[in-house]
Amino acid sequence: MTAETITEPPIAAAPHPPEQLTFGYTPRKGLLRLTVVNFLLGIVTLGIYRFWAKTNVRRHIWSCVHINGEPLEYTGRGIELFKGFLMVLLVLVLPIAIITAAIFLIEGSESPKLIVVQMLLLIFVYVFWGYAVYKARSYQLSRTNWRGIRGALTGSAMIYSLLYFGALLAKSMSFGWATPVMNTVLQEQITNDMRFGDAAFKFKGRAGPLYPTYALCWFLTLGAIIAIIVLAVGAGAGLFSESVGAAFEHVFGDNATATEWEYGVVGLVILAILAFILIFSLVIPMLWAVYIAKELRTFANYTRFDGAQFQLRASAGSVIWLTIVNLLILIFTLGIGWPYINQRVVRFVVDRISLDGAIDIDRIRQSQVPLAKRGEGLADAFDVGGL
Repeated sequence: MTAETITEPPIAAAPHPPEQLTFGYTPRKGLLRLTVVNFLLGIVTLGIYRFWAKTNVRRHIWSCVHINGEPLEYTGRGIELFKGFLMVLLVLVLPIAIITAAIFLIEGSESPKLIVVQMLLLIFVYVFWGYAVYKARSYQLSRTNWRGIRGALTGSAMIYSLLYFGALLAKSMSFGWATPVMNTVLQEQITNDMRFGDAAFKFKGRAGPLYPTYALCWFLTLGAIIAIIVLAVGAGAGLFSESVGAAFEHVFGDNATATEWEYGVVGLVILAILAFILIFSLVIPMLWAVYIAKELRTFANYTRFDGAQFQLRASAGSVIWLTIVNLLILIFTLGIGWPYINQRVVRFVVDRISLDGAIDIDRIRQSQVPLAKRGEGLADAFDVGGL
């Protein structure tokens, strides 16, 4: 009599307990080499390589972002961005260019048809700008993996685009006062469409807490603009005043020539222009950095994932410093340093974000949202900002 072999069922792996997620940015070597190679190949290929360059930079930066010590993975490909670009080029850009050129050659630059085409194109850009933003975000999320699970956007790009267009109209008609409300509506729309696997993000909150900070920045900006106008009018009137003439005589002497006077006038005009640029490019953006920081913190507090609440430690000073350094990088590298600007923006967020609450990662399943075969074509055509 032979004993039967008894096989025991495999022991199932014990589920992991819910995790407290921590975020960190760990820089890797190679970004400088990547920047130089992308720049040189961009020149050789007359700019076509930029789709692969953008993909390589994203892959590098994504891999530096760690959640609980494990890096993100970017799975997008340059050919997908290139296909999206070709689609928009053939379907949208090329037909419009041909129609515009034909009207110009046949009827001249003053043709009413040409004006109509240009107006329709402008309306199209404004209406579909939000569509481009949504599709670009959707593509990036779908190519972002963590622990093998990818992200997704599950809503309608067209609905978001119409909301975006409506927000532009509301902001312009209200002299900007609708901005907190419309930004909150747009953020709620896109955040509630976001998924990590089959787990949803939730956004809920009011625009009211943003308005005191917004009002402060709005009135300070109005004061700055009034100051610019007063200075401009005063400088213009002063050019012909006796006091300015006396000042020129003091500098050039009683026998100042017409050329010297012209140099003096040009100098004052240049100083006025520099003051104008300084106020609009530095002073006013610094004022609005206070509101931007407030909005970032508020929107983070309004956002939850699996019941856990986000927090973002962003001050006005940190936003100003981020902007100034990025601007200097852009200027002194003539735009070649864009990868470093992208890295600084991602690191800014990752180093300051936290999630209060534990997440049951094991119960999250892979996203079933189909992957798009092409990426960001319209966003590239509109030159929509982003990584």
